[in-house]
Amino acid sequence: MKKMVRTLVLILIFTGFWLILNESLAFSQILTGLFFSAVALLFTNRYLLEDDYLGAYGIKPKVLFHYAVYLFVQIYRSGFSAIIKIIKGEDAVKIIEYETCISNELGICLLANAITLTPGTVTISKNGRLLQILAFQDENTFTDITEGKSCSPYEMILRRIDS
Repeated sequence: MKKMVRTLVLILIFTGFWLILNESLAFSQILTGLFFSAVALLFTNRYLLEDDYLGAYGIKPKVLFHYAVYLFVQIYRSGFSAIIKIIKGEDAVKIIEYETCISNELGICLLANAITLTPGTVTISKNGRLLQILAFQDENTFTDITEGKSCSPYEMILRRIDS
């Protein structure tokens, strides 16, 4: 019974995303969203995941909220910083290798996505805990990132997924 309720909650969440992306609350869109959400979730559970969907991708709401707020702030901060650097001509593009302190695969993927969502950076590849990042930053930022051994604030938030 508990698994059925969790599945229904996920279907409703996915349908909500469907409605937001389609910018429509028409009855046909709701039915279409419910159908495709159910099919996608059932297909994923049966053929793609070794574990239950919530077991593989479960994130505590508090951690997810903290991560989303921090990411939102960083996107705007980085965007304004990039605009100023472009105007001043103080830009450099480099590929850096960054080893994350996160051990959870979901956390590493969320970190890679956060890097790509932040203006001026794109995650090129992921090999275990090693990320290759194409970054548009000044020289000082590169040395701070590559020489620093502590976890970034993103990583500190994402490390709480398992705890």
